[in-house]
Amino acid sequence: MNPTLQAFRFASFFVFALSAAACGGTAAVPAPNVASCSGAGCVCAASACTCVAGNDCHAECGVAACALDCTSAAKCNGNTEGALSLDCVDTSQCKGHGGDGSAITCSASSDCDLKAGADSAATCSDSARCKLNLGDHSTVSCLDTARCEIKCDGDCTVNCAATADCSATCGPNDAGVGATSCPDGRLVCGVSC
Repeated sequence: MNPTLQAFRFASFFVFALSAAACGGTAAVPAPNVASCSGAGCVCAASACTCVAGNDCHAECGVAACALDCTSAAKCNGNTEGALSLDCVDTSQCKGHGGDGSAITCSASSDCDLKAGADSAATCSDSARCKLNLGDHSTVSCLDTARCEIKCDGDCTVNCAATADCSATCGPNDAGVGATSCPDGRLVCGVSC
């Protein structure tokens, strides 16, 4: 056999073996527009995930918009570059990050700690505790006896019920400038009362 051909075959086999080894195990990589989750009690169907009572789960949605429901006593973490629709209820603990246009609902005695992009909306009700960091043009409704700690990049409004406990700071990159308190109970960043 020709020594050049033999060297070529050996080199080709070596490159093939290395590339096959680099691909690793059999774990499937989810498509960027399909939600996936890990942890007991986490189930996803298309772009909607549910975390059930008492379990720890982590949902990843890539660039897709997705929904995450956290039921009684669940510990949830949801992340997406798209809009996140989060419903955190009862005594659930919810964390995560959503993109522009996210919709966050925290109710009963839930505890929410989330970051979302511009044009997002959040509602904290009952005795929920909400720590939210939101992008421009976002709105928050803090109702009942909820406790809301809001950081907003700018042009945001926090509607605070008289019975709720609200604080808000304004500015990109957590500049920490206090929000303007309006006579009607709203806290605003970058907009007038």
